[in-house]
Amino acid sequence: MLPRMRPIRWLEEHLADAPPELLEVMAAAVPDAGDAPEGLAAGAMALFEQVLRGTGGREDALALLAADALLTHALEAQAELDPDAVAGFAARCLSGLQQETVDG
Repeated sequence: MLPRMRPIRWLEEHLADAPPELLEVMAAAVPDAGDAPEGLAAGAMALFEQVLRGTGGREDALALLAADALLTHALEAQAELDPDAVAGFAARCLSGLQQETVDG
């Protein structure tokens, strides 16, 4: 199990080679407080909400890509932090996604 890390620091350490424009959108969406898994998931949910409010056109593509990447990385960060808790964390993320689609 690795020590807890803030979301922005996790992104910087794990995604240094990511396309700058994508990384910028991802970093802007995550809070710079709390643990990486929760912060990355929160950023993903914020971007998914933005996409749901969008037009469905090309202008939403980068936000959708960033949201997908953040959710994937949230699961990766949780696996690094506590592999035994990934299933529960994934279930909470799925519940949040389902709520976004209902509310959105």
